[in-house]
Amino acid sequence: MKKHCLLPLLLAAVTLVSGCQAAEAASTTGQTAPVTLSDMFTDRDLEVGYDETTAASITLSGSTASCDSDAVTIDGGTITITDEGTYILSGTLDDGMVIVDADDTDKVQLVLNGASIHCEDCAALYIRQADKVFVTTATDSQNTLSGGDTFTQLDDNNIDGVLFSKSDLTLNGLGTLTVDSPAGHGVVTKDNLAVTSGTYVVNATGQGLSGKDSVRIADGTFALTTGKDAIQSDNTEDTDKGFVYLAGGTFTITAEGDGLSASSWMQVDDAACTITTGGGSVNGETHASDTAPGGMGGGKGGRMPLTDSDTVPPDGSTQPPERPTGETPPDDMEPPADMPQDAAPSENTAASNTAATDAAQTTDSAASTEAGTTDTVSTKGLKAGTALTILGGSFTLDCADDAFHSNGDLTVSGGTASIQTGDDAFHADNALAISDGKIDISTCYEGLEGLTVTVSGGEINVVASDDGVNAAGGIDQSGFGGNGQDQFAAQSGVYITISGGNLTINAGGDGLDSNGDLTVSGGTVYVSTKDGSADSALDYNGNASITGGTVIGVGSSGMAQNFGENSTQGAILLTIDAQAAGSTVSVIDSAGNVLASWEAPQAFSSVVISCPGLEADGTYTVTVGTSSSEVTLDGLLYGSGGGMGRDGMGGNRGSRGEAVQDTAAAST
Repeated sequence: MKKHCLLPLLLAAVTLVSGCQAAEAASTTGQTAPVTLSDMFTDRDLEVGYDETTAASITLSGSTASCDSDAVTIDGGTITITDEGTYILSGTLDDGMVIVDADDTDKVQLVLNGASIHCEDCAALYIRQADKVFVTTATDSQNTLSGGDTFTQLDDNNIDGVLFSKSDLTLNGLGTLTVDSPAGHGVVTKDNLAVTSGTYVVNATGQGLSGKDSVRIADGTFALTTGKDAIQSDNTEDTDKGFVYLAGGTFTITAEGDGLSASSWMQVDDAACTITTGGGSVNGETHASDTAPGGMGGGKGGRMPLTDSDTVPPDGSTQPPERPTGETPPDDMEPPADMPQDAAPSENTAASNTAATDAAQTTDSAASTEAGTTDTVSTKGLKAGTALTILGGSFTLDCADDAFHSNGDLTVSGGTASIQTGDDAFHADNALAISDGKIDISTCYEGLEGLTVTVSGGEINVVASDDGVNAAGGIDQSGFGGNGQDQFAAQSGVYITISGGNLTINAGGDGLDSNGDLTVSGGTVYVSTKDGSADSALDYNGNASITGGTVIGVGSSGMAQNFGENSTQGAILLTIDAQAAGSTVSVIDSAGNVLASWEAPQAFSSVVISCPGLEADGTYTVTVGTSSSEVTLDGLLYGSGGGMGRDGMGGNRGSRGEAVQDTAAAST
């Protein structure tokens, strides 16, 4: 008896831990149900074994196949499996298909052992009916499923993938499966898609891996090149479904759409992801602040990039991003209900076959189909509809749009990320919270953006063409003349809170920009902004207080702000002679102790400093480059800034009762 039974016990153990972590996180991410091991993967999902002596063998031989099982019927190049069991497929089928059409209570395992199946006008593997199908790649085997230039419909199901399933589908094994789909999607199931092991190479003009109800990945190696989303789950009919869960895996993704997209929640416990979307950050939208400053300079007059709920005015005053050279407009939107039948696309075209599953993911907003709006392709790295939770993993992202995006909350509590993006690195429509992780954002429009932004830990480095951290309510218009609101009015429920971690910001706009409050109680924050602009290291419309931690911010003096009167730690704001990039800022107490020091990467003419050791009635020396100034704190605050009337719009005067205008004297 020859029996293949390789249960990956280590994977099961890892998945158990991941499932427990996911369950703990579920209550905080807005997920509608606890995420546990039993919810995500069954024992059989993880099992890659099979008994060759009891399995039926299907031998593919060019234009037909052979099998001695009564549960397999063969009609030319069409092989149909009608009963529960294990079936081993080997050989080559030049132009044909394998169909699973069993009872809806049957579980079927298909073992691919050196199988190559090509179907010129439909799915190479079509699962019409079963309770669940397991597609297992035999150890070290190489297997291929491929399609042609069109999908011809066989029944009422809209077949639009090379591997197309109407039932739950699990991919596992210790071999390789290559899926080539030049006219549509790679792997599609209208139920749940689980992948627990194996190597997968998918090339598709549509989506790569798609599960309507969910996509769950425990482990595996994935190389996905797609014309739309690489991995997607989209179920707008049931809010408990439409989620993506990664417990592990190694992913190399190049997508013209999103890298990973979920209509509800997404959670990553541990995965290695290298993702390029929309041609990368070089193809990001050109923002107003990237070309010419607005009426007040520094990007303050420019419109923010389109958000997932934003629309373009009918007069076309704000243009959507241009498509990469050579990309054609999306052609997969469903025709209007009142379109004459003879005007609708043919049932057998790739466009019509992908319409049902693609209409939602070609745009970021359902409202975009209304009059006066423009559809744009979503090219985000990881996108979730309700909550995005990152517990760990490594991410190398180069995205035309946001790298991490949630239409609800976004939580990061571990992992490493190297990010280049044409828009925001981390964007949450609601709360963005980072408690741990190592994040390096080398290219972005804005680094961290949310209705609220909370940083309690982690190592975060941000290089942004606009704001480093932005807390904004509603559709953020990035300053003056945006949405008709008072741009200096504090917005309720909007805030930036920093209580730990190390945050370094090199910004072309504001460093820490809150349309509401700003609170610092711990951590280390270094901020450099562009000199000679209307931007500043600290920019807030409500109240700003510091009770702990270290903050050094440098930039332009015209709009500079200090912390406010609710602070319990001293803070100094100075206007100084213009300093060159690379100048070092230090604050030294009367005993000669250096309390804080930092080398600023950009030129500047203003400095705000707060750190432990700055106390009321103390005398300190602030050294900037080769110049120094002696400062005595009559209270806790020295200098208010607030140029151009900002003192009356959120700026706070220090205990001296005046904005500091004196230039630092040359040191002797």
